Amino acid sequence: MQEYSEETFESKDFTDEVLKGHFYDECRFVNCNFENTHMGYAHFENCVFEHCNLQTVKVTQAKWQEVAFKNCRLSGIDYEHISPMLFAKSFENCQHSNCDFRELKLLNSEVKECDCVESDLSKAYFRGSSLERSTFEQCNLQGADFRGAMNYRFDPWSNQIKKARFSSPEVLVLLDGFDIEID
Repeated sequence: MQEYSEETFESKDFTDEVLKGHFYDECRFVNCNFENTHMGYAHFENCVFEHCNLQTVKVTQAKWQEVAFKNCRLSGIDYEHISPMLFAKSFENCQHSNCDFRELKLLNSEVKECDCVESDLSKAYFRGSSLERSTFEQCNLQGADFRGAMNYRFDPWSNQIKKARFSSPEVLVLLDGFDIEID
């Protein structure tokens, strides 16, 4: 088992590496490539990823506690396989594609083609984010904050949206499925 504390990894290529059992505490990853990296059973605590490529990262039983992603590219990640123990993450100005989420906090992020089916996104924070071609089906979106979010489309009848917050005029897209005209 490798342990790292308060280290900065800059421009490191982790492509195809296996980080099983590694422990990172208060580490910073800047301009790193994690494409196809196996992070299963690795533990990241109070870590920050900046300008990193995290495409098709394998995260089975990984532990992410207070992990922040800034200006990162995340693709093909199934967040449901991350250990639910101590699981917390935030995304800022990140690009997501083909990911499966649970609870999350997004700030001015781009979420493309993400699969949010039967996910608990209660109190999720999508403020200022673009949710282009992302799906929300049978999700718990109660108390979620969509104010300032753009390009979202979902059926309000197939999701729990009680106390969710929206801004106008974007919220009008939720009426698309009713085949009505609004002037």
